[in-house]
Amino acid sequence: MQIRVALLAVVMFIAGFALAQQSMQQTQQSMQSTGMQQPMVTNPEGANLVTAPALPDCFTYALERGDPKGSGSVMLIKMSSGCIVPRHWHSANEQITFTSGTGQIEMQGEQPQTLSAGTYIYMPARHVHQLTCKDSCTLYRTIDGPNDIRYVDAAGNEIAAATALAAFGERPGSAAVQK
Repeated sequence: MQIRVALLAVVMFIAGFALAQQSMQQTQQSMQSTGMQQPMVTNPEGANLVTAPALPDCFTYALERGDPKGSGSVMLIKMSSGCIVPRHWHSANEQITFTSGTGQIEMQGEQPQTLSAGTYIYMPARHVHQLTCKDSCTLYRTIDGPNDIRYVDAAGNEIAAATALAAFGERPGSAAVQK
């Protein structure tokens, strides 16, 4: 009788282990198919920074997480002193957390604000703004949709990136050039 109970316990243990293993695999597959990711920690010092053709060459970034062409992303951004991203807007909501340096944000209808480590900024979709780095800026940017940029003139009319950047003496960066 004791042998049967022991055998039954072993069989139950193996069956339970197999079910737990199967459940864990299904959970991992579900996380991957729904876009959920594993926890992560990154260090800005090891970031692979690149430039982009629609942004000034003094603006570099590294994709930390997400899909910049799809549902949203988080980027580490570094801007050199004097770098300006002229008046523009994005089709998705944008959040910025400043981690070092000093800068200035000018948002349509608001007074210019000085930025320093710890400053948090939220801008709804299509809200016109301009970002200036005064002294070696590092920030994290979260956008909850496609990562686009639409430059505008003082009247709010859309203009080409090269035109907007040239007005501030900036040059467009090259496509995904590592800095």
